[in-house]
Amino acid sequence: MRFYQKKLFSVLLAIVGASLSAEESGEQRDKVYAKVRAHLMLEFTAIDDTERSSAAWIKQNLGASDEQIRKAMMDIHREAVLTHSNAPEQDSRSLSRMRLEGAIRELWGCADSQTKDFLLDYAASRENDAQIRSLAVSSYLRVADAEEARDILLRFLVGENQMDLGGRSSICRHAQTAFMDADAAKRTAILESLYVALSREENKCNFHVYDDILSELSSDYVHSHQRLAILEKLIDAPPLCKADEFVMPNLTKKLKELQKTQRTTNINTNLSALKERDFNQPLPEEERFALEMPPDAPDAGGTDQEEPAETRCKGVYPLAAVAGLLAVTALWFVFRRKRGSV
Repeated sequence: MRFYQKKLFSVLLAIVGASLSAEESGEQRDKVYAKVRAHLMLEFTAIDDTERSSAAWIKQNLGASDEQIRKAMMDIHREAVLTHSNAPEQDSRSLSRMRLEGAIRELWGCADSQTKDFLLDYAASRENDAQIRSLAVSSYLRVADAEEARDILLRFLVGENQMDLGGRSSICRHAQTAFMDADAAKRTAILESLYVALSREENKCNFHVYDDILSELSSDYVHSHQRLAILEKLIDAPPLCKADEFVMPNLTKKLKELQKTQRTTNINTNLSALKERDFNQPLPEEERFALEMPPDAPDAGGTDQEEPAETRCKGVYPLAAVAGLLAVTALWFVFRRKRGSV
């Protein structure tokens, strides 16, 4: 009997101990969440933009999980929306807007599938501020796979949720940022989406936005036939706003430059073909290599590269030394023969 009493007592102790441990663990999680939330409330309103508001920094320095960071950001977002709508003071509205922007901008670092859906819905709602909508697109792009990146770019650059002139410009720059950290398949998806979007762009003033970004990312674009054709089409099209009229001299100058350059490549500007492309298939080796090589790098398969000046000099100096030594030796023999004849 005593044996069973001791056994029961041990089980009860174990249950109580587990309960206390779970309670302490819950309290610890709450403390970490409160610390993260207070940290983000401060960092989102900082004048200088630092990495201290990123999920990566918080995980490393505050020991928080993705779930805790995500919860803190979403709670800050909800509170900021209410404050921005109801606060009578301009200062309060400004602070709440900064926190709203910060939460949307940094959500990608701790995103799950529900967060990605939230970012898509936020970007699609025209009731939200246009600038913050473009931040939602940026945040989504950072965690999207190749096909998701293609879909969101087409949706907001040329599709049913096409943004206005400024919004499209912002999305192009966000796409450039996402490109830098992307794998080869996602890079291809981003490039081809921007090709298609540029080919359907109706505002002349947005050509330079696309052109500057794509020229940095793709050597195929730089030397393509389509680049010139798109520019010619935009120049011939009627202006849609004052900005279109303002950029005409620059576009005409750019046209003359492109007409003098050699065009050797073609890029895909077919929307239907892009929508049907399966980015889960591995890329051909030459296409993968082209994505990894910067546009201004010399072509590995072209003519022989000229030796650097330093390398050429290293070869010349030994030859000069040998020639000088032979000349001195020859003079010495001549001198001895002359003395012998005397």
